[in-house]
Amino acid sequence: MKIFVTLGSVSSCVLFIQMIFLLIFGGDVDFELGEIGEGGSTGIFSIRSVGSFFVGFGWTGAMLLERGHGLAIATLGATVMGSIILASFLAMMRWLQNLKSDGTINYQNAIGNIGTVYVRIPPKRKGIGQIEVQLQGRLAVVGAVTDDEEQIDNRTAVRVMDLIDSRTLLIERLETESTEKENLSPTET
Repeated sequence: MKIFVTLGSVSSCVLFIQMIFLLIFGGDVDFELGEIGEGGSTGIFSIRSVGSFFVGFGWTGAMLLERGHGLAIATLGATVMGSIILASFLAMMRWLQNLKSDGTINYQNAIGNIGTVYVRIPPKRKGIGQIEVQLQGRLAVVGAVTDDEEQIDNRTAVRVMDLIDSRTLLIERLETESTEKENLSPTET
């Protein structure tokens, strides 16, 4: 009984101290004991995961012994409960890791979107203007060029056709796009 209570209380204290450090200092005080898992305190051998196993193991074993079960049943029940808590902890931490986003804008995602000219765009790729376009859930102002014969003025609706370089889009007027479709025969549309 003393072993189960000691394991449960020491593990509970270690996890409580980690929580206090996290609240006071705002940093992470966990470290990996092995390179299994994804890292970032979600591995199988981190202090949190081992601590969560032994909290379940220790307190469940002590409870089962207190209720009159034998040592073998208490150890088996403690192992099962510790494993359930460990699996739940790892699943929760992996789910939380999936919520992270690096925030990197991929301008390739703008192709096909409709935007509005923000800074006029010179004709025939003779200069770079800017458009406002929805990109990955936010409105972005992005450099743009066109192959049109005429300059495209502010507040003109455009469609993004291609990515010229890492941060410059090729656009065309929406009117041009609709007139091209009107000129096609019914079998070509």
